[in-house]
Amino acid sequence: MPQVHITVGDEGCQTANRLRAIAIVVDALRASATIATLLGCGVGEVWVVAEVDDAWQLKRQMADALLVGERGSVKVDGFDFSNSPTEIAAAAERLRGRRVVFTSTTGAKRLLACRQAQAVLVGTTVNATAVAQVARVLAERFTAPIVIVAAGVVGRGVEWATEDIAAAWHITDRIGLPVGQAPDRPEGDLIAVFGASLHGRELLALGLDSDVRWCAQTDIVTAVPRVAAFVGKAARVVAN
Repeated sequence: MPQVHITVGDEGCQTANRLRAIAIVVDALRASATIATLLGCGVGEVWVVAEVDDAWQLKRQMADALLVGERGSVKVDGFDFSNSPTEIAAAAERLRGRRVVFTSTTGAKRLLACRQAQAVLVGTTVNATAVAQVARVLAERFTAPIVIVAAGVVGRGVEWATEDIAAAWHITDRIGLPVGQAPDRPEGDLIAVFGASLHGRELLALGLDSDVRWCAQTDIVTAVPRVAAFVGKAARVVAN
C-alpha cells in the first residue's frame, strides 16, 4: 500500500523526484490557494513560471493571457492580478475561459522543481478533500508514494513554514493511507496557525487579512490543479 510523506522545501522536491512520487505542492499562503481558485473560476490553463522575466516572455507569446503574480507579497508592476485568491474570486467573470501566466516567490519554484515526479498536483486546505481523492487514485494507479511538498520559503535560511505543514496534514488526513516521513502537526485551528505564522504575520501587516482568512478555509474549491506538461521553463497546469 502506498505511503504518504510530508516533506519540506527543496529537499521535498528532490524526494518527490527520486521516488517518482505523486507530488502535492502546498504553498498555503498563497500560491496553492490562488492557483486552485483560478481553475475553480473557470480559467482554462495556468502557465506557471519561476521568474517575472519568464512571465513577460510567455505573455509576448500568448497575447491574450492574463498575468498573475507577486514578489515580496505585492503584485508585480504591470501584472493584471496579484497572487491573491480573494482578488481572483472577485474577478471570476473576467477570468472564465481565459489562460493565465502565474509566478510567485516560492510556490511556483517548488512546482517547477518537481519535474521528475510521476504526477504533480497543487493542494492546500481550500481544496483538501478534492486533491486528496485525486492523489490517492493516482498513487494506487501508479503504485507510487504520495509526497506532499510543504513549500516553505525560497531564499531564507530556514525553509520551514508552519502554515504549509498544517495544510499538508489537513490533506494527509483525507488521503487515508499510512503516513511515513512527516514532521509534527502544528497545534491549533487553521486560522490561528496561519495568522501566527511568519508569512501570515507579514500578510496581515500588509493589510491582506482577507487572504489569510480565505486560505485558512477548508474545501471551498473542488478544482484540483495538475501539471499537464512541463514546457521549457514553464508548467502548464489544468484542472484534473
